[in-house]
Amino acid sequence: MPELSIVIPSLQQADNLPSLLAELNRIVVDHSMDVETVISDDASEDETLEVAAGLKGEYPDLRIRVLHRYKPRRGYGAVVRYGLAHATGRFAAIVAANGQNPAELLPRMLQMARQGAHLVQCSRFDRAADEQTVPLVFRCYQSAYRLMARAVLGRWISDSTYGFKLFDRVLAFALGLSSNKLSLSPELTFKILLAGGQVRFVHGSRPEQGKNGARFHLLRDAPGYLRVLARAGLHRVGILWF
Repeated sequence: MPELSIVIPSLQQADNLPSLLAELNRIVVDHSMDVETVISDDASEDETLEVAAGLKGEYPDLRIRVLHRYKPRRGYGAVVRYGLAHATGRFAAIVAANGQNPAELLPRMLQMARQGAHLVQCSRFDRAADEQTVPLVFRCYQSAYRLMARAVLGRWISDSTYGFKLFDRVLAFALGLSSNKLSLSPELTFKILLAGGQVRFVHGSRPEQGKNGARFHLLRDAPGYLRVLARAGLHRVGILWF
């Protein structure tokens, strides 16, 4: 059983996977990490599956496994949960296929998990320089969401929505995850917090991403984010089990 499962949600990522897997391989080899890499594909219609399968033999230290969900597509959260369900590591990390995460932080995040953190969340908003890598409109959305989260949960959370996080996979499954869209990310953060888990933050900038990444759309995704926050608040006051 590997120590860490790196779960890569994937949709039309044939062009991005080679560079990402090369970077992950360098990090894993340099730091002697015991990992498996689960590429969870959401019914891609390009050559994602063929590219992923072709890279399995090139990077044996990554222990690449390729999963394929068939249509209908249900979204980012669904394909992440699918990958986590098939993972076997004590810890899991979610890494975007298009390079929008600072993967070089993985060794540090894993060390923090070994030291007792149930969730290590990469935060884009702890340093001004990192925050500038986020487009202005999304900084505004994030600022409003952080203020709402503070009012509902009674504590300041510098970043709950960034998908780049490393966590106790067994605990996450015990708490249950249900979101099918991007709101899976704050759902995971809030559930571990409300369960009394130790959450630690590591600051990091958001690299310029490749094409075909999971992107926030206000009308499509905001209702899910607000629903997750509302359920967390109701759980906190004992009205609803989140």
